Amino acid sequence: MLNQNFNNAFYGKRILITGHTGFKGSWLSLWLNELGATVIGYSLDPKNKNDNFNITNLQNNIIDIRGDIRDFNKLNKVFTDYKPEIVFHLAAQPLVKYSYEYPRETYEVNVVGTMNVLEAIRLHESAKIGIMVTSDKCYENKE
Repeated sequence: MLNQNFNNAFYGKRILITGHTGFKGSWLSLWLNELGATVIGYSLDPKNKNDNFNITNLQNNIIDIRGDIRDFNKLNKVFTDYKPEIVFHLAAQPLVKYSYEYPRETYEVNVVGTMNVLEAIRLHESAKIGIMVTSDKCYENKE
């Protein structure tokens, strides 16, 4: 039934999700897995054991790869090895207060990391669609 609502758009597709251990990325991974996609996740380790990624045991249902989007060579190898057709880029350093304390790291993750994802999409014919997701507004900001 769920797949009919999406006209089987994701069924059987190879989908790479950067930031799959985070809040939005883990939920997207769960949904796409449920819709029959082969989900390849590329992300840093989850922040804590009580987050959605760990609670749902997501790593048992997808291809779970740990890496930093600033590492172009490793990211590019994931594209070569798994040939994703669709890429959802959610990996980021989203915390505003942290960005004030660590501006260089934030810039490198958010700008250089996004550039690396876009370059990998450009270099690989398998990747037909790239979707860049941004916003810290889904988090409870107390700043």
